[in-house]
Amino acid sequence: MLRIYWSLIFSATLLLCSGCQKNSQPDDLPKLYPCIITITQDGKPLEDAGVELAAEDQSAAKYRAVTKTDAEGKAVMSTYGHNGAPAGKYKVVVSKKVDDDFVYGTSSTGDKEIQKYNTYRTVEPKYSDAKTTPHEIEITGKEKRAEATFDVGKAIKTRY
Repeated sequence: MLRIYWSLIFSATLLLCSGCQKNSQPDDLPKLYPCIITITQDGKPLEDAGVELAAEDQSAAKYRAVTKTDAEGKAVMSTYGHNGAPAGKYKVVVSKKVDDDFVYGTSSTGDKEIQKYNTYRTVEPKYSDAKTTPHEIEITGKEKRAEATFDVGKAIKTRY
């Protein structure tokens, strides 16, 4: 019984304190519009790639819409944890890193452990920079949701 009592007090305290936390989103966050971007690499869905919408208008740059792609290459854009992105013109920035070339050894306890590895970029650098990516999308708010598909070329393996 005492355990249930303390559990209820703890839950109530968490609930009350959650309203006390300072919200990290800007007070002037504009209206967000649904946006789904599909990323392919050499015509196939690219899973676990980072996608960012880089605003062409620098006054809107603080409203970063970012997410990762799912197994189908789909990225449901999110701004400050809310689905969607503000209206505007954006460069679509895509990046993906993978760890490989693992070197294993034995720990002091005799367990197998990773001692060293390398991180590689698998998307051409031009797609990972707002200044050089050719991919663009405009969100007007007039459409039900903004949707686009972009291909990032052949996979590469360049040390990061």
